[in-house]
Amino acid sequence: MDETIHRIISSLQTHHSLSSSPTPISSQTLSDLQTLLDNQDIQTLFDELPPNNLSPLSLLPPLTSALDSGPAHLSLSASKVYLSLLLAPNSPVFTLFTPMAFFSLLRSIRRCFKNPSFTPPDKRARKKKGGGWAGPSRNQARNAEDCQAGEEEGERREFDATVLFCVLERLELVLGLIHLDRFPDSLKSLIQTVAEIPVMAVEVSGNSGNFSKLCDLCSRILSELLRPEHGDQTVSAAEVLKSLSMSILLFKSQARAFGVGFVVKRVMGMAKDSGEIKKAIVNLPKYLVHKAPEKAEGRASAVEAIMEIVRAMEYEDQIGFVEYVVKMTQGKAQLRLLAVDLVPMLMMSCRDPLGVNLETGVENSWGLRCLEALVQRCSDATAGIRARALMNVAQLVGFLSGDDRCWEVLKGVMKSSGMGMNELLRKRCTDEKAAVRKAALVLISKLIALLGGSCDEDVLKTIGMACSDPLVSIRKAAVSALSEAFRTFSDDSVTKEWLHSIPRLIADNESSIQEECENLFLELVLERVTRAGHTNFPNSKSFSNDPTVKAKSFEREVEFIFPEGVLGLLREICNSEVMPWVKKICVSLGKKKRLKPKLASALQNIIRTSESVWLSHSRPIEKWTAPPGAWLLLSEVSAFLSKAVDWEFLYHHWKLIDKHEPDGEVRSPFQQGFADEDVVGTYESDSVNAHVKALRTLCKRKALTIEEADGLVKKWVHQLLSKASRVLDMFMSKDSEGNKDTGFLTPPTSGIKKGQRAAADTTFRLLSQAIIATYTIGSLVIVCPLADLKAIIPVLHTIITSGSSGPKLNKLPHPVDSIKQTAPSLYIQAWLTMGKICLADGKLAKRYIPLFVQELEKSDCAALRNNIVVMMADFCIRYTALVDCYISKITKCLRDPCELVRRQTFILLSRLLQRDYVKWRGVLFLRFLLSLVDESERIRQQADFLFGNILKGCYGFTLLSLHKIHSNR
Repeated sequence: MDETIHRIISSLQTHHSLSSSPTPISSQTLSDLQTLLDNQDIQTLFDELPPNNLSPLSLLPPLTSALDSGPAHLSLSASKVYLSLLLAPNSPVFTLFTPMAFFSLLRSIRRCFKNPSFTPPDKRARKKKGGGWAGPSRNQARNAEDCQAGEEEGERREFDATVLFCVLERLELVLGLIHLDRFPDSLKSLIQTVAEIPVMAVEVSGNSGNFSKLCDLCSRILSELLRPEHGDQTVSAAEVLKSLSMSILLFKSQARAFGVGFVVKRVMGMAKDSGEIKKAIVNLPKYLVHKAPEKAEGRASAVEAIMEIVRAMEYEDQIGFVEYVVKMTQGKAQLRLLAVDLVPMLMMSCRDPLGVNLETGVENSWGLRCLEALVQRCSDATAGIRARALMNVAQLVGFLSGDDRCWEVLKGVMKSSGMGMNELLRKRCTDEKAAVRKAALVLISKLIALLGGSCDEDVLKTIGMACSDPLVSIRKAAVSALSEAFRTFSDDSVTKEWLHSIPRLIADNESSIQEECENLFLELVLERVTRAGHTNFPNSKSFSNDPTVKAKSFEREVEFIFPEGVLGLLREICNSEVMPWVKKICVSLGKKKRLKPKLASALQNIIRTSESVWLSHSRPIEKWTAPPGAWLLLSEVSAFLSKAVDWEFLYHHWKLIDKHEPDGEVRSPFQQGFADEDVVGTYESDSVNAHVKALRTLCKRKALTIEEADGLVKKWVHQLLSKASRVLDMFMSKDSEGNKDTGFLTPPTSGIKKGQRAAADTTFRLLSQAIIATYTIGSLVIVCPLADLKAIIPVLHTIITSGSSGPKLNKLPHPVDSIKQTAPSLYIQAWLTMGKICLADGKLAKRYIPLFVQELEKSDCAALRNNIVVMMADFCIRYTALVDCYISKITKCLRDPCELVRRQTFILLSRLLQRDYVKWRGVLFLRFLLSLVDESERIRQQADFLFGNILKGCYGFTLLSLHKIHSNR
């Protein structure tokens, strides 16, 4: 031992002689000092120092030099020796402890985490024998194999992790001896160093156990520094929390868990016994707000950390922070965005946000102030804030719906607080930013059940237009919102908007939307019809005895029987804009075998019940018509559910038609005024289609071979065509006679008036039959394209040319008065039927396509123009070369005065363009540009959608080709 002391004294004398430029203490001297300290013989060294003109203070220069500039392993060893000297019995603590030496100690600790040999484990190829912190089994440091020239061998060593742990453990013990209240700078530097150790250690630690132990040591040291012996606790706590904020705000880091955990578990516990520490902890969330990152992920992590701290606070302190956040909503953009994210978290974390348990009432609740502030941010000038606010309101609504009392309070607040939600939602659904539009639709989905009652029609239309948004995500959100409204409300406005917006998405270019469209139609339409059709219907006697329905009319009584607005739903399916998509969906569902026999049974029950109620009112059966849409839907699903359609049911209704047809009493809904502004597609049309399809199916099932089935079909098709031809001839002859009889008459007598009324009734019946006969001809042509139409085509030609004039047309036999004026419904139906015939006969199509284009240009009937546009689209697919030269004329309908015609034209032409049936892309594209400024918002939305796809290359366009087209034109 004397030899060890002698070596130490000799080394100190050497360093003392070089006091002008102190050098780091040697490894041997450090080892000797540590040996003395471990054997508790350090007092012997202190006793030998004065005789050799040395003092304990002589130890500081070489130790400090080693702390500042020595290699990592030497620096840490010096730190351990220095702290051990301070802890030694009878040590001259205040002689050895100086702020400068303490700062050097802290720098030494920092440097060990920045040592070049400490490369993070994920950035180096670890060898079996190296890497990471050396564990307890590796007490000797290893030399690096490749040292740079001139570099000390020890500089590339990896120190033993246990040495660092010893240093920190001794540092904690030293703080029990030395109170840093007299050294505020040392206290501040120590706090900052210890708070940063977990952050620095994450980058180099390859051992979770080592990291956990390191965090535990740091937690103990920081807890020690919060004691009043080290100074004003308010100042100390503020400095500790400020230093920890860096780790608290880290994203995806283990150090974040350390920072938050220390605040929540250690500091919060100490704050209960110290008002000074509580004051600091209350201000921490406000400080973190101003230090939160701007990027989305970092901001979300900061919000989560802040909320963990706020949840651990007392209720009064939580409310204080809530008030601060509400003020933030009126601050700078970054603070507003953070406040928008904090508000829902606060309302979902703190108790009783809406004051349902307070005597002061909801009006004074802090949650209501938060909600109002959040709704205001839904109209923020910054798009990102608007989107986040809308999404967070939706999140809050969903959360509060889980508590019945909060749900009722929220409903009352939304209805009576004047927040103007409907107006807000309308604006946000048409926002220029896609994220805002999507968020608004999500909010609508959540609010539908909350607001109750009827849904705002303007909001409904806005959602319907969003179903045609260029972005897939927004279309999906709009579909979800509108479908949620349809589930909740059964009024006609919701039904109409849903049917006009959702079924058409079966033709969407996104397969997931097509599938969702099918699923929703199955759930919200077909299953609803199925439920209604299997309701326990009362018999006819019960109707007359039931006082609640006794005074009702037939229409009201039928509506009363069927729940969920099913009759209105079926009625709207007949709309010309809805019908094609319904048929397409039914075909798709049928091919996938998703149609259930119960659906066909339900539709038959609905028709039977309607007939039963009609008879219970003692009305003549010949004037009865089934609920509109029932036959249409039954005809579509029966192709896949033929066994579910009862033969007696079909036979019964077929007999009704045969029995009352001679009297012409099977009435058409067009019989009163012939509302030709609507596209022809009536109950009789549905009935005709259903029976034609049923007959074809029966022929195929009855026949043993395909040839025999075709023969049977041709047989009854010929019979029906002959009968239809006779009906048309009868009407045409009667119409001609009527024209002759009413040529130049003097004012008639009363007797003549009676004769005229009888003649008018006869003409009316013949016209009704002629319309049905004309439609039947078109249906038969589809079933049997090779049918003989020689006797029918001249009659149809006469009808469709009755409004024309010219040298050739004047030679043809046609009525004096134009059928176009006297029977506009028949005129429209004749064009439709001729179109179907042309689709089956190419030679006839070549002759008549110019007439279709001519009528399209000159017709003053919007319904007819709309129908011809649809037919021209079919012609373009079947006879592309024939129609291609007329595309520029068809595109003129994009400026048609009727919004329906413009929209139909736009949709059909865009589909033709997508399927590459149109060659005149330049003209078509330039005409489409006009739709971007159309007065109809729905058309503008569809135009935006089209051009969004064009720019994505969906239609084979490029920006360069568009530029060339524009230049050439």
